[in-house]
Amino acid sequence: MREEYQMAQANAERGRSFRIAPSVLNIMGLAGAIFAVLATGSLISGLLPDPGAGELAASYLAPAGLAFAAFWWIEQKT
Repeated sequence: MREEYQMAQANAERGRSFRIAPSVLNIMGLAGAIFAVLATGSLISGLLPDPGAGELAASYLAPAGLAFAAFWWIEQKT
């Protein structure tokens, strides 16, 4: 009985590996992209002296457009 326990313990230690599910990676990637777009848009709008509504929208849409272009380009390769 003790030998079986030791063998099971050894197999469990050998097979122990940390894996992240693909769906979790997708969620983390989406969250990172959203954060990057918002941070870049905030930086751009913060550099403008007195942004109007159009300039404010453009400061957030420019990085969002680049993020979408990168996403589209990656999807075309797969």
